[in-house]
Amino acid sequence: MRKLFYFLVSIVLLFCGLFLANSPIVAQVLLPEYMNHPSQKSSNSGEMRRDEQEFAEFLLLLEHKDNAQHEEGLIGKWIVKAEKEHRLEQVYALAEKYLYHPNSPYRNEEWYLLFLQYADEHQLEVYVKNPRYQKHYAMLRKNRVGHVATDFAFTTKTGEKGRLYDLSSKYIVLFFHDPNCEECRYVKQRLESNNAFSIKRDVLVVAVYIDDEVESWRKAQYPSTWLSVYAPEIDKKDLYDIRALPTLYLLDGQKNVLIKDEPIEKLIIKLQKNSYL
Repeated sequence: MRKLFYFLVSIVLLFCGLFLANSPIVAQVLLPEYMNHPSQKSSNSGEMRRDEQEFAEFLLLLEHKDNAQHEEGLIGKWIVKAEKEHRLEQVYALAEKYLYHPNSPYRNEEWYLLFLQYADEHQLEVYVKNPRYQKHYAMLRKNRVGHVATDFAFTTKTGEKGRLYDLSSKYIVLFFHDPNCEECRYVKQRLESNNAFSIKRDVLVVAVYIDDEVESWRKAQYPSTWLSVYAPEIDKKDLYDIRALPTLYLLDGQKNVLIKDEPIEKLIIKLQKNSYL
């Protein structure tokens, strides 16, 4: 439910016109709860608070840039500035917290990827000595929006074998979940309550289970129009970046990624906006 909360807060503030660049007040309004959880322990909490404030304002500035080239240039300049001030570790910790953490209201994988791409290309020490950032960089380049999703093998409850690329539908929703996860049950109910996901044939919901406890998946009930599958190789081979459950992907008929790991409300809005539902 926390993902939903942050998404709704961002939408409300967006419609209120509060995304004004270089405004400390805006950052404080948008992230009062999130900024109360520091990225790391520090003996100088005031300095950390300042760093977080500056970083939040920088992200607001990025919101107003209309193309990736401008975003990449700004991020590069920010990193150079941080390097001169010997603050690269703080900046990359904040980038991870704000742009990569699944519960962040600012989560933006493409921006985080630009931070990591710069670090990889320039072999920054903070990146070279941190395998976690290297793993993030490798995972974030998989299944990006606008790219073809990775194929994977699966088994249905009846024992039938198949692959993602074998499926034929105008649109495919990949619903990575755990039947025992509370937020997964919420998303499942939202999908079930929308008749389009149950009766419209050009939107196929594929409920994907990747964990080892197969019995909980076998006992779970799904709408007859959905495809419930077990696909352990996704987790074992790191085919998809599943940081938290549930995770939703929207694919088109050619398996291109339209939406990656977004709240259910955003997925429904996009489908309705484009007259898919």
